[in-house]
Amino acid sequence: MADELVEIERLTEASGLARAIAATQFKLWDVRTGHSSQDAYERFLSAAARAPSLPSVLVARRGQRFVGSVNLLASEMTIRPALSPWMGQLLVTDEARGTGVGRALVGAAIRHVADLGFRRIHLYTSGTLPSYYARLGWKPIEDVSYLGKLRTVMVFEMP
Repeated sequence: MADELVEIERLTEASGLARAIAATQFKLWDVRTGHSSQDAYERFLSAAARAPSLPSVLVARRGQRFVGSVNLLASEMTIRPALSPWMGQLLVTDEARGTGVGRALVGAAIRHVADLGFRRIHLYTSGTLPSYYARLGWKPIEDVSYLGKLRTVMVFEMP
């Protein structure tokens, strides 16, 4: 699978993927998606598919297979409202892990927000993931307690 080209595009209503993405992500992250239910999250994704800028959702495919997605948001962390924009809910399907899909989605997210005129993008993460993002050029800003867990807030500055 790693040899197949990864194609990344914005989520569209015509793709029909909002329901599948909502089901997968809500199962993993529940209310940490920022929404109270899977249906509410699906409505958010559908609205993002129609939005002219942010929020937006990028979808990765290999051929016709959905292999991942990432959300781009104007705001994400309620305790840091001044920071914008944010990358959140990076998801790579189990069968595509370790094949470069995550790296491709992160790169596409950075390019997308740069094309919108932003000079930086933020994320928050935890566990071992700060080192993953650091390898992709992200810098830690701070560690904070958020949603009951220690989180690392990171930034990517556009060159």
